[in-house]
Amino acid sequence: MREYAEALWGSWKPSSTIETFDLTNHQVVECDGVRIGCVAVNWQPDHLFIAKLYIDTPFQRQGFGAAVLEMKLKEANARGLPIKLSVLTTNPADAFYRREGFIVETETAERRQMSKRAPAVSDGVRAICNG
Repeated sequence: MREYAEALWGSWKPSSTIETFDLTNHQVVECDGVRIGCVAVNWQPDHLFIAKLYIDTPFQRQGFGAAVLEMKLKEANARGLPIKLSVLTTNPADAFYRREGFIVETETAERRQMSKRAPAVSDGVRAICNG
């Protein structure tokens, strides 16, 4: 994250310290008992907001981030809600989110606000029947 902030703003300023870091709404992502990342979500009345999705570099591009997104999408879909997130324009995760079906709702020079809604059950049934 640091390199993307530095590319955008020219410097890095951590948002919290170890003493002030709030783990509320955070979940650890593990693979075979090894901690490989985390995800933090905030439930809103009209959507699930992915505040963080970090996968450690050696474990990226192996489907872990996609699996976490799928799990969160199912949770949101069970409540009839879309997922929303924000990504820095300098962060290559933007391409990952687009591949995962997220669309850009709004964009500034610094951030892209993206969203995804799970397909309706009837859409999935139609695709199976027609496909």
